[in-house]
Amino acid sequence: MNAKLFVRNLSWSVTEQDLYDLFGQSGEVLSAKIPLRREDGKPRGFAFVEMASLSDGQQAIQQLNGYFLQGRDLVVDFQDENRGAGHGGSGAISSGNSKSNKLFVRSLSYSATEHDLESLFQQVGQVVSVKIPTDRDTGEPKGFGFVEMASVDEAEQAIQSLNHTNLGGKSIVIDYQDANRSKGKSTGFGNRNSGGGGYNRSGYGGQRERSDYSSRW
Repeated sequence: MNAKLFVRNLSWSVTEQDLYDLFGQSGEVLSAKIPLRREDGKPRGFAFVEMASLSDGQQAIQQLNGYFLQGRDLVVDFQDENRGAGHGGSGAISSGNSKSNKLFVRSLSYSATEHDLESLFQQVGQVVSVKIPTDRDTGEPKGFGFVEMASVDEAEQAIQSLNHTNLGGKSIVIDYQDANRSKGKSTGFGNRNSGGGGYNRSGYGGQRERSDYSSRW
């Protein structure tokens, strides 16, 4: 049985041949693929590596997770379809919400910023907007956030690849936004004029106000 691995936190200078050579030290490499961004053809900062056997995949994770390559510490793990085969963990689409390009991120460290979220999610695709609601009275973050990806596929990849990632000392939990929560309401997500600040392609701005989600989390 072959093993499919997900490799993130890649330097843009890393090539597929570099991955073949590196992972070949741990076993037989069947393929290595670095996806490119559609808009400019640049690497997305992550890759998929397929090893010839599960034992080769486990060996690669043990040897290369945290490996320093061209200025970055690699993060190597099984793709979700293989995680049940001896590595633990799960794919983490837990609530059954309908797939969309908008994600809900909970268990956020209070020290995590919108820029931190943007940087993390950019590893798997194009980020359209990011928002971390804050308490209107104290100005403190509420411990959850919203991320909008450019496509549903990239949102799905974010869940599969980044769920339970350690960010600011806490293991974040990612799921699709529940469309029913905002039905008939305006969340202000990704809109600088709605209140709540937030990151979008135009940057950060606006006075933060209470999110429509605040009474529910």
